[in-house]
Amino acid sequence: MDMKVLLVYFSLGGRTKQVAERIAEGINFPDVTIESFEYTKKSRELIPEQDEIMKGDLSNFKYNESIKDLAPYDLIFYGFPTHGGRPATVFNGYMKDAQNLDGKNFVVFNTCRMFPGKTLEIMQTEIERKGGSIVNKRVFKGFFRIKMSKVENFIEELNQELMKLN
Repeated sequence: MDMKVLLVYFSLGGRTKQVAERIAEGINFPDVTIESFEYTKKSRELIPEQDEIMKGDLSNFKYNESIKDLAPYDLIFYGFPTHGGRPATVFNGYMKDAQNLDGKNFVVFNTCRMFPGKTLEIMQTEIERKGGSIVNKRVFKGFFRIKMSKVENFIEELNQELMKLN
């Protein structure tokens, strides 16, 4: 049985996008759907909108709304940058409306320049609160860029681990 895989990410500077695309290319599943959140304003406008975004107002983001329903997917990847020691607020806003996480397997990853804070723990708590299970999680740290060798190592580890799920 082939697993249907969804990889959802948000990236402002391009680092999370780069990691997400590399993971999607490297994992051993033929049916991977990649979806992203794209902020439609200038990035400096994101900060004053944080509270509304956390509450679920994603009106200033372009994204495929079908990703709110996770029923069609067997495995879901979430990749978000760290903003202030937490996942980018779009993660929390998205989780307000995400449905059918119960019994699903998740892989979460985040990118950060220096300190990941509690990003992965917050993501894991939210996913588990809605009935999902974390299969693996990883921080990719790099001030200017993420070392792709670390991403490659993660992909190798994941492919071994995910073979057991398939």
